[in-house]
Amino acid sequence: MVQKWRIALRKAANLSGWHVENQYESKVIGQIIEEILLKLGPTHLYVGKNIVGMDYHLEQLKALINIELNDVCMIGIYGIGGIGKTTIAKAIYNEISCKFEGSSFLADVREQSKDNAGLLRLQNQLLDDTLAGTYRRKSNIHEATYEISDKLRLKRVLVILDDVDKQRKLDYLAGESEWFGSGSRIIITTRHKNLVSLDGANQSYEPRKLNDEDAIKLFSLYAFKQIVPKENYKNICDNAIKYAQGLPLALAVLGSTLSSKRGIHEWENQLRKLEKEPNMEIYHVLRISFDGLSRVEGEIFLDITCFFKGKDRDFVSRILDGAKGEISNLCERCLISVVDNKIHMHDLIQQMGWEIVRKKCRNKPWKQSRLWDLDEVSSVLAGNAGTKAIEELFINMSAQKEIQFTTETFAKMNKLRLLKVHQDAKYDHIMEIDQDVHFPLVALPRDLKLPSFELRYLHWDEYSLKHLPPNFCPMNLVELNMQCSNIEQLWEGNKLLKKLKVINLNHSKHLVEFPSFAMMPNLEILTRCISLKSLPTDIDKLQHLQTLSCHDCSKLEYFPKIKYTMKNLKKLDLYGTTLQTLPSSIEHLEGLEYLNLAHCKNLEIILESICNLRYLKFLNVNACSKLLKLMENLKSLQCLEELYLGWLNCELPTLSGLSSLRILHLNGSFITPRVIRSDKRLSLLEQLSLSNCNVETGVLDHGFHLRALKELDLSNCYLQTGEIPNDIYHLSSLQALDLSETNIHSMPA
Repeated sequence: MVQKWRIALRKAANLSGWHVENQYESKVIGQIIEEILLKLGPTHLYVGKNIVGMDYHLEQLKALINIELNDVCMIGIYGIGGIGKTTIAKAIYNEISCKFEGSSFLADVREQSKDNAGLLRLQNQLLDDTLAGTYRRKSNIHEATYEISDKLRLKRVLVILDDVDKQRKLDYLAGESEWFGSGSRIIITTRHKNLVSLDGANQSYEPRKLNDEDAIKLFSLYAFKQIVPKENYKNICDNAIKYAQGLPLALAVLGSTLSSKRGIHEWENQLRKLEKEPNMEIYHVLRISFDGLSRVEGEIFLDITCFFKGKDRDFVSRILDGAKGEISNLCERCLISVVDNKIHMHDLIQQMGWEIVRKKCRNKPWKQSRLWDLDEVSSVLAGNAGTKAIEELFINMSAQKEIQFTTETFAKMNKLRLLKVHQDAKYDHIMEIDQDVHFPLVALPRDLKLPSFELRYLHWDEYSLKHLPPNFCPMNLVELNMQCSNIEQLWEGNKLLKKLKVINLNHSKHLVEFPSFAMMPNLEILTRCISLKSLPTDIDKLQHLQTLSCHDCSKLEYFPKIKYTMKNLKKLDLYGTTLQTLPSSIEHLEGLEYLNLAHCKNLEIILESICNLRYLKFLNVNACSKLLKLMENLKSLQCLEELYLGWLNCELPTLSGLSSLRILHLNGSFITPRVIRSDKRLSLLEQLSLSNCNVETGVLDHGFHLRALKELDLSNCYLQTGEIPNDIYHLSSLQALDLSETNIHSMPA
């Protein structure tokens, strides 16, 4: 024993100590404490059990964090509640915190900093964690803010701020990158995308929902304590996975809930219950994001939840009175997303919104502000129980339940803003591909009462009456959509509708009279009044008009003169009309980008004035069989990108000079060498279709100098030479060549 003591004392004597010399002992003691704590390393955080898919998240975050760089970097992890942001942040903390001089994980910042006292506690915790207890606690947030910026600017630290909901809190805890030493990393988790500002020093990461394989693993770990479902539970597990839609919180909660249920029958009952009423644990987590919205943002969120999920963003913004800013804020808070300009929403967030609407008046649907559920709608309408509380009503006429309308069905709904009486989702598509399809019309009482003063959106498929009710005075109407209706006249007399922007009367075959355009000065879109013989002569008063579609208006013989310049009209569709000519005043449509004249069987003349449409990008003159002559000055259309001159009996002009042209279809027309010249004036042309053409000698020689050409269609062509010229190999960009049904049997050597 004595010998062991001697050895230990000898080792202790040989250890190098800390030299105090001219320093205060208290300062040296602090340095010693820091050194010891650094060697001990940071504490680890409990991440939880049944973690699935974490390796992928850590790999992505490590790439963003790039710990080898000496710059100060801020990384934001953002996404909807329950997606796993906090779990990911804890895991990355455990993984990399040992590589910093100090580290701090501030949990639940949103809840812990609702007042200045709470914010101060977090500031002191941050200082305590990173300075290893070598500082005096501060008594107010301003002193603490200064202390953070002063004491940490020379230390390489890792700081994680969990669940930040306001910029102010971020400003007091990690306001500037200059507050922290070189190589520091600041990570925040948030539901607010706008808190993750992107610049040269900042990065962001949005955890995606779990794929099906990982979702099954996570759910099974909670439901069965194994990574795969039990054999006889596989089908019902698929329903549970579909309900959760890859949200880790939902998978964990649902798996735990169902694990206590005995037998498949109880599982089925529980899942059926969830279709009507959400799991409250999931609901409360998701509702946190809703509770942070302003009143207006909250109302717009509920509108989208009940009516506009999957709809075009511009359409929704228009109906909801220019709600672009609010829609952007909902995106920033991860309550919705916009992909290809369509608004998307997680099913569980939508269910949370439905519950908010129902919760205000449980089991009293007639008192709800919004009605969309078929059972609730049927119950209210069957008893004429509609009240002034109802602001929005969606009626799905394609469902099995028969709905009867009476005179009083809508009479008490004085606050009605949105009304949609619609067939199923396939209906619009069927209307596009089959114009002669017929659906049975639902009989409406002639004296139908329809409160309209607050009405902003009226969509009624197959409206059976010949006109809207006499008391219909929609001063706030923005969009009127009445596909396949029996309407002959929208309303009697003139009604000044300053807010009306869209009228869609697609396949309303009985409409013969249209109101004066002067009464709807802000109209932007007018489509498919297929029975009209003429358009109102005051069309040029619609200075906000952007789209005018007379597609398949087979009785339209006359297009009115344009007396005034119209700069906003972008799209004019006259497909299938019986026009004989267009007025020379068409050139007054200065902003026109799209003009469709295809299948105008009576069209004989297109005046040169059309070549003054300098912004025109799309021109279709296909199958105008009576056309005598085309414009010679096409080269003036310098913005033209797509041109269709197929199935024409007249001689085609030279297309040289169309320097922006990308797509050219000349199918079924007679092609001479003058049409496509080898003068490099079609240098951007990517797609050329000469299908069903009689091609003169020399035409292809010119075409094979189109260096940008990617697709060439010569199907059903008759080539007078019977062979492909050797110059085809000049088409260095060619990707597709169609020679089907031609008299060409071999390619040049």
